[in-house]
Amino acid sequence: MVLQNQLQALEIKQAYQEETIESLSDTLALQQQDIINLKHQLSVLSEYLKTLKSEGDSGIKFPAEEQRPPHY
Repeated sequence: MVLQNQLQALEIKQAYQEETIESLSDTLALQQQDIINLKHQLSVLSEYLKTLKSEGDSGIKFPAEEQRPPHY
């Protein structure tokens, strides 16, 4: 009887672990898709900023071109 109770407890733990692993896997897949979408958005914005910069005096400067404020 004791052995059967221990076996049942292990089966219950395994079921919870499988559920947790599946949930983590789903979350990971969603996060990976978010990362892909964010990389695409970053690429689009980067290209947009490059076109603004190449159009002339748009007021947008690269960080190396910026002058330090007088309080530094």
